[in-house]
Amino acid sequence: MAGRGAFAGALGIYTAGGLFWAFLPFFVGLQVGAGGMTQAQAGSLGSAYLIGFSLASLTGLWWVPRFNWRALIGAAAAVIVICLFVLAGSEAYGISIASVFVIGLMMGGFWTLAYRIFGASDNPDRSFATGIVVAYTVLALVSYVVGQYVVPDHGLRGSAYLLSAVIVVLGLSAILVPSGPGESTEERTTVSYRPPPRVALALLGILATGFAFAAIWAFAERIGVASGFDSSLISPVVASNLLASAAGSVLATVLGTRFGRRKTLLVGMALMVGAILALSGAEAYWLYAIGIVGLGFTVGFVLPYQMGALAVLDQEGRFVVLISAAQGIGSAIGPALGGAVVDMGGLGSLVITAAVALLLGAVLFAAIVTDEES
Repeated sequence: MAGRGAFAGALGIYTAGGLFWAFLPFFVGLQVGAGGMTQAQAGSLGSAYLIGFSLASLTGLWWVPRFNWRALIGAAAAVIVICLFVLAGSEAYGISIASVFVIGLMMGGFWTLAYRIFGASDNPDRSFATGIVVAYTVLALVSYVVGQYVVPDHGLRGSAYLLSAVIVVLGLSAILVPSGPGESTEERTTVSYRPPPRVALALLGILATGFAFAAIWAFAERIGVASGFDSSLISPVVASNLLASAAGSVLATVLGTRFGRRKTLLVGMALMVGAILALSGAEAYWLYAIGIVGLGFTVGFVLPYQMGALAVLDQEGRFVVLISAAQGIGSAIGPALGGAVVDMGGLGSLVITAAVALLLGAVLFAAIVTDEES
């Protein structure tokens, strides 16, 4: 199932599944600036997207073995395009909430299938890392073009049209994806829906990491604006975050587990905390750039090890589909809670909240991951 063709198809849908996430800082900024929403309201739109994203993965244990994957990808791509056009033509808050929720549901399905294929490979750490390298490089390019050229001149409408075009192109990768996992009816009906304790703790650690990253990422553009930086200075930094994520995963691919997954993972998470804390002094542009770009680099570095650890612990290979649920739930909480924290205590409180969540995630992984299982 994880041959070259399937892996290439998984790369395509994995990239497609991250498009709205890459657009999220600009989407939040547009809703606050042009749409007149509060930080909390705009953050809730991001959370609605991520709730839908998480729901697709949470139900993945049921739908992944039962339906034709190629047909699902094609249908999902069509639904995403329709919802993007609805977003472009409506300013109603309720319609926007519903549209981003459905987009999240469809894109979460993309990531769920991609993770199933990546996790079935002989070297899951490397497969996850390669996926991040390829996808985040493409997403960095799209993010840069959107932030630098589309948002300033064409706003949400132009951005929605560009994202729709990219979705259509990437959706063609469905032809390379297997039609399904090839499980028998008996295997599908006897599947366990309860992850082993260590797998559950790994999922919680991934959730905490997703929360910490999303809480900062959703307000990356707002942090720059609050520090007095021009949009022409902010968008290259935001786009570089995604490119840095790819670079972090390149390093993870090169290092592999030669130093032990546990040690490498914890060092990466410590550096991620440092990047977040750098944003507490973001009045200086160089600190803002270090914080945002460093956050991208470190999350790209630690995610393959986190997901690889879970794949090793998941001996039956079934619960890797819940990775995007853990990421999505944490990321869904991040923008909503982050917006509320900013409204109540400012951006400094947001930085502290994200750093504490990430430290909790590090504690969980320190407790369950051993270098012997690398």
